[in-house]
Amino acid sequence: MPDRTDRADPLPLGGEASKPKPASRWADRPQRPTLLFQQSRTRLPIVQEERRWRSPEIVSGGGRPDARLIATRWHGADRREQSAEITGDYHMLSVTLQPARFSLWLGKRSFPDMEVMPGTIQLTRPSLPARVVYHSSYDVLHLFMQNTLLKECFKWCYGKLPMGELAFRDLGFPQDPLIERLSLEMLSAGKIGEAYDELYAESLGLTIAVRLLKLYGERPPSTARSQVTALPNWRLKRAVDFMAAYSEKHLTLIDIAQAAGLSRMYFAAQFRTATGLRPHEYLLKLRIEKAKALLATSDLPIVSVALSVGFSSQAHFTGVFRRLAGQTPRRWREDHRR
Repeated sequence: MPDRTDRADPLPLGGEASKPKPASRWADRPQRPTLLFQQSRTRLPIVQEERRWRSPEIVSGGGRPDARLIATRWHGADRREQSAEITGDYHMLSVTLQPARFSLWLGKRSFPDMEVMPGTIQLTRPSLPARVVYHSSYDVLHLFMQNTLLKECFKWCYGKLPMGELAFRDLGFPQDPLIERLSLEMLSAGKIGEAYDELYAESLGLTIAVRLLKLYGERPPSTARSQVTALPNWRLKRAVDFMAAYSEKHLTLIDIAQAAGLSRMYFAAQFRTATGLRPHEYLLKLRIEKAKALLATSDLPIVSVALSVGFSSQAHFTGVFRRLAGQTPRRWREDHRR
């Protein structure tokens, strides 16, 4: 596999140093992004404690103005309302490290009484006012990523800068086990040793930034996939009706594609273009809607509800339900019992 780092080629034997060498395939590759931690050359912890929620000193006016990646930790049990607005040119990623309940307001949007599990992430764009009230203890890692850094990552991935400002799709509150593991590693970065801790943390931060761009960033038009025709309405109806009728069964992509009269390869792309969801995601959504009806109108144990709508275990059901509904099944039942 070619090495993407810039290294001088060794001199050839026989005194042929003056001969031109073939151009490297990576010669025109954009320069790899370089991170600048706030803690550089200061020997402060890589992840610093927040004195105020979402308000590290570097963003609110103190510290080095050139910091491009800032890692802070907010943990405790303070249930007073907290508020913040990121004044610098930073996107902020919140990574939940322990189960928690809170009510959150982002601009004009509100998310009352949220229940989140470790690995839940949330991305806040620059200059967006935010407020929170925690209803339980909490432990959260906040990563402030300067837009210039994200744009360099974008250029590294796609070969050119984004058109205008960076755009991210609405993440909501998904769980990302990989980002959770990377965040936990970052917390322990300072324990590795003075010679390596900052470099190690920078690598972790860069990996997280690239993952966000890959999963949630808007791709440039020239690198986007070819336009895919949406599934015709009559085929879409056949597929949706089939999933609704047999949602509790173990359905494969081939089963659903055959119901629509298409091959698996063509069906999946056209279905996503028509609905915005992959077939499996749509099937999970149907199952959760059926589960909501059972939770609201019956006394079935949660494990029975999970099995009756097509999940193989209560744990899997609870994870999917929380991701799509924002609450655990038990909590949702208490709030919506008829």
